[in-house]
This record gives sequence, structure tokens and C-alpha cells, in this order.
Amino acid sequence: MNTAVLRSAKAGAILTTLGLSVGLMAGVAEARPPRTHQCISPIFFGGSEQWRDLNQRYDVRERIIGPPAPATDDIPDPPGGPGCRTALAGERWVRAVPPWLTATETERTAFLTNFKSARYVIDAGTAKERSITVGPEVLQSGTVPGDVLPPETRDLPYVVPVSPVFHPLRPGTHTSTLFVTMDERVCTGRGPAPGLSADCLEAGESEYPIIDNGPFIVLPGHYQPAPDTTAMGER
Repeated sequence: MNTAVLRSAKAGAILTTLGLSVGLMAGVAEARPPRTHQCISPIFFGGSEQWRDLNQRYDVRERIIGPPAPATDDIPDPPGGPGCRTALAGERWVRAVPPWLTATETERTAFLTNFKSARYVIDAGTAKERSITVGPEVLQSGTVPGDVLPPETRDLPYVVPVSPVFHPLRPGTHTSTLFVTMDERVCTGRGPAPGLSADCLEAGESEYPIIDNGPFIVLPGHYQPAPDTTAMGER
């Protein structure tokens, strides 16, 4: 089916505090993600439960990490805060980004046709940096429901890369940066989608234009994932 500025000064303060002090993480109860995986859409609000819950929308069983939503008067903070930016130690996780919304099916088809690969760089610029490249199999597409906010996005086609499942990370602050490679230049035909800073992707590799691609937090914990024999490598 289907990768944002901070929703408010309060949300910004919370994320800044978490990023500065790993030692305080365990004591911030409101920042601790539930052990049941449910990421409420940080970009859109409303629609069916399946649309609001990114785990359901993308058929993802693992923890979803994504950026906060844009600050607008129309969209209230979803339950649990402005974005899915925390995980527990021992959890495998999936990277979600704001979807690429297009004006018509023609622009969506152009994206699908020209998309070559997605490269996820984890902890860029550190000694633990690693890169995972995947192909068009990570793309999901659909149509925005007619009852979501913001209203100007209703009924628009979208396409979005949803990452493979990544291995657990150590407690602390981490980053995840997405680069996409296109055969030719593609545009949305309608301006940037919510959470994105550009409406065109150039030919070749470029960073997916997320407005706020700040760090996320892995909290100390004792998460025990269920055995899964279907996992694919770093997927």
C-alpha cells in the first residue's frame, strides 16, 4: 500500500531531551513505546483504524520508526505523541517515511516505473554506520481515504517505500536516512506531500526529502521477540 516538522514546541522539547540523555530514557514513562506494536499515523489523521495504524496499513508486525508529523491546526497529536520515534532494546524495527502523494495516477505510475532502489543508512557518520539497499519490492501504494486530514490529500494516489525488517539496535540515539535511486526525474504534480520538503526526485540517487529526519531512541528494556523463521537477512 502505501517517510515532517515537529508538531509543537512541547514535542520538540521531549525529543531534544531524549536525544541528549540516554540515562534519562528509562525514567521518561510517557516516551516508552508500548510492547504491543502500534504506530498511529504521524502524517494523517482520521479514516479507518487500518488507515490510522501504520502497522495495519503496511502489514508490519515489528516496531515502526517514523518522523513526527507537520505542525498544522487541522491535525491533532495522535495517541502516544507526535511520531513513532522510540523502540525497545531487542526489538527488530521497520522504517516508515511520509508517502509520495501524486495529483493523478499518471504521476504515481511514473514513480513506480522509474524507481530503481532504496538505500537505508543507519547511524550515518558513526563507527557503526551501515547501509542496506533494496529494490522495488519495498514499495507499497494505494489511495488516501476520503475522510482524512488534511482534507486536500483526500482521494489522492500515493506510493511509499516501507523498509525491510532491521536487526535490533543498542540502547541510545540512532539515525536512519533514506536515499532513493530513480531512472528519470519524477514529480508529484501537486506540490510536496505532508512531511516532505520537495515535490520532485532527480534522476540518480538522492535523499528522500523528509522535512524532519531527526534521531530516534532505543530504550533499555527486556523485550523478547517471538521466534520468526521468515525473516530475510537484514530485512
